[in-house]
Amino acid sequence: MAFGSCAKQWQYQPIWQAVIDINPDLFLFLGDAIYADTDGKTAWNVSEKQLQGEWNRLDDKPEFQAVKAKIPFMAVWDNHDYGTHNGGAEFPLKEQSKAAFLDFFGEPIDSPRRKRKGIYDAHIFGTKGQRVQIILLDTRYFKGPFIKDPRTSEEKAKLGIVGKYLPNEDPNVTLLGEAQWQWLKEQLEKPAEVRLIASSTQIIADQKGMDEWGNYPHERRKLFKLIEDTNAKGVIFLSGNVHFAEISVWNDSNYPLYDFTSSGMTHVEPKYASVENPYRVNNPYVNLNFGLVEIDWNNLSETTITLRLLSLNGESKFEHKILF
Repeated sequence: MAFGSCAKQWQYQPIWQAVIDINPDLFLFLGDAIYADTDGKTAWNVSEKQLQGEWNRLDDKPEFQAVKAKIPFMAVWDNHDYGTHNGGAEFPLKEQSKAAFLDFFGEPIDSPRRKRKGIYDAHIFGTKGQRVQIILLDTRYFKGPFIKDPRTSEEKAKLGIVGKYLPNEDPNVTLLGEAQWQWLKEQLEKPAEVRLIASSTQIIADQKGMDEWGNYPHERRKLFKLIEDTNAKGVIFLSGNVHFAEISVWNDSNYPLYDFTSSGMTHVEPKYASVENPYRVNNPYVNLNFGLVEIDWNNLSETTITLRLLSLNGESKFEHKILF
């Protein structure tokens, strides 16, 4: 399974050819498939017409048409394809945005995903002993407000912080929303050997003060506890958003929880990658990239999962093997 995030629809997107060449069974688009509310310099309040127009713009790209014709997609949104910078539950066009998003990715008209609030989704592939569960979390539709960091840019720079936010510990402020939490519990109770939980924002890395789970620490703790309480085995997190790639690991759990981040299919940001991450497994990669999750079932007593980061040209830049 390949995955990636953050692709400006007005730019040339040659990285899709590398995805085609790898020929994965599935591509997971983890947000910012379009930038509807900005031109990369200025942010604005998007209209429904503008939102639909930018999805049409992506659909017209020959590079995207080529990959969409060859490889099946599953997708979830981040802020820019949701329609508002770092936005959440307050966005007034979220229902219109949901309809446009699901239409673009070919969600059936009678899909349960269209009938509930948000766009979270899950699917299990494979047969007993080789089941892979894909869980796509919606970190936008229900998201409560951030707490703005009052410190100056100079003060934050001395601390290695590049974002605008402080952790919000208010237990009444949610990231996923009550209905999605209940749904997630039900998903984790289903039998599967490997579970890929995809979030548009990073789950483990929490040092940047950016749009990340670290800004909702009570929700992050709730996620880790839910994995333990449901005895869900084989969990690996996949994430995007930050315009560079890395792998982080959380060891304070029943077993190590990895967060494989791939971001930047058309652009990257070295400043974000420079922030300290005490959970980081490898050096960050700050060039155009996409991720690949490879599962080797040949020896069922020693199933191996390889997390591999690939470049614009499909070259392997780092990898991490997990033995189950």
